[in-house]
Amino acid sequence: MSTVSSPSTVIQEATPPPLPLEVGSKRNSMDDLSPSSKRPKTETVHVQYFHDRPEAEDAVDFALDLLAREQQCIPQEPTLQFSVIPHRESIGLASNEFVGQVCATVKARELPDGDAFARASVDVVVALDVSGSMRVEKLDLCKKTLGLLLRELHNEDRFGLISFSDEAKIEVPVQKVNEENKRLALHTIEHLSVRGRTNIASAISLASQMANSVTNPNKVRSVFLLTDGNANTGFTDAKDLIELTSIFVEKGHNPHTPPITLHTFGYGPEPDQKLLMDMAKVTYGGSFYSVRDNAQVASAFGDAIGGILSVVAQDVILTISIPEEAAKCGAEIVNVHHDNKKEIANGVFQINLGDIYAEESRDIIFEVALMAPTKTSQDDPPSLSHALVELSYMDTIRHCHIGPLSCTANISRPSNNLVSWPNRYVAVQWMRVRTAKAISAAEELARLGNIDEAKAGLSKWMTEFNRESFEIAANEDPLIMQLGIDLKECLEVLKDKSYNVFAENELGVRMQAHLSQRCSEPITGKRNVYRTGQKSLRAQSFKKGSGSTLKR
Repeated sequence: MSTVSSPSTVIQEATPPPLPLEVGSKRNSMDDLSPSSKRPKTETVHVQYFHDRPEAEDAVDFALDLLAREQQCIPQEPTLQFSVIPHRESIGLASNEFVGQVCATVKARELPDGDAFARASVDVVVALDVSGSMRVEKLDLCKKTLGLLLRELHNEDRFGLISFSDEAKIEVPVQKVNEENKRLALHTIEHLSVRGRTNIASAISLASQMANSVTNPNKVRSVFLLTDGNANTGFTDAKDLIELTSIFVEKGHNPHTPPITLHTFGYGPEPDQKLLMDMAKVTYGGSFYSVRDNAQVASAFGDAIGGILSVVAQDVILTISIPEEAAKCGAEIVNVHHDNKKEIANGVFQINLGDIYAEESRDIIFEVALMAPTKTSQDDPPSLSHALVELSYMDTIRHCHIGPLSCTANISRPSNNLVSWPNRYVAVQWMRVRTAKAISAAEELARLGNIDEAKAGLSKWMTEFNRESFEIAANEDPLIMQLGIDLKECLEVLKDKSYNVFAENELGVRMQAHLSQRCSEPITGKRNVYRTGQKSLRAQSFKKGSGSTLKR
């Protein structure tokens, strides 16, 4: 593990464990040591050349194996970079500031170029609604999209398909995507037809059984639920369906088994958008796509596939605590702004970030009560550790567990009343969190019929938002621009003083995008700061490949 530091950030990089020394490798034991390490003697390992092998016909295989080992010895970019940055590096004791914000940032690397097998292998189970409302045109687009999905999967991936209407039915069992299985799956998909009503509970139950039936599952496991209607048979209550989803998640997740994420797709105006969103949120890393017309079917699916085919880390856990010496001086965690926070001990919080895709970032804002040391120097104020943040995760590229890695949040406390200029990155993230909370509050008020109050709350925050972004010179920041656009569109949705399914969906989707920092935008040309390269690539590819240009 190496540490790179600067005045405002500490980045910890995860270094993979050294490969065992084997006969036939040109690497020597000094290669396992960091540049700063010292060793009195270098032990050279014997190199076995082609002429040492008795089987001449195996020479090519041996050369390829040797090349692979050599490539593994080349230093690699860390999968996740980790930093902890205070909003303000220095806050004077006489400043009347008693709470400080801190941002813990986790940033994922890009996928290695030109190597499809650098990604983790996936198990994908698709639950497809074939009820009567999935008219021929819509079902045909879904069929084409599933064909595009199979084209993206390689031999180590698995694919399974469920159709559901009055009951759920296994159409394609979960199996490796070799050429024969792919041909049979495509044949089955081609012959699907509409029937019956919509039993979402049956689909979730059967998908759970299928996903958990695999003896040695792949590193990434996902269930895709595609529907255009409300649950109107079987369990239909939202609370029951969400509980059923959480049961299937817990059943499939243990220390030895990768987690399962649920991605839901609501087609047209009829589905219970809030239900589908809440079901996806139960699974760490799940997402919901609101697909309003047929032109968005393939691109929405492609966006989701681009995500699961670029998972670089799973079970990403942050733990936040207060160092003992800081606690003695009054430091404590006041709030952690994340839906998945859990207090695991007195004053110790844990956040499960689920899985992270290549190029994604997660920024966790938390607030700490500032230390009040009895002795300090105005000329040379100490930088005091107010919080300790630890990161651990499963690295799906290197196939190993990393962590815990640790960083501290250091804030100086001089005896004057001066406050340092805010860190712009942290300030922008703090504005993101408050924008999501403002939209959430407006949604709740609007649902209760208080439209005017909802609009007033959003307008008040927008005024403050514009003032803060100007003060920190962040008006041209891409995230600030996205937040500003979303605030204006949310106000526009509420201008008619009516709250319907459309308005609920518009506010809910924007709120969830900014809280999760993940793109679930079905329209390829629409601006979204969270859309990664892999998501964009496959969304466009799926849209082009399906020919999805027809409107609902």
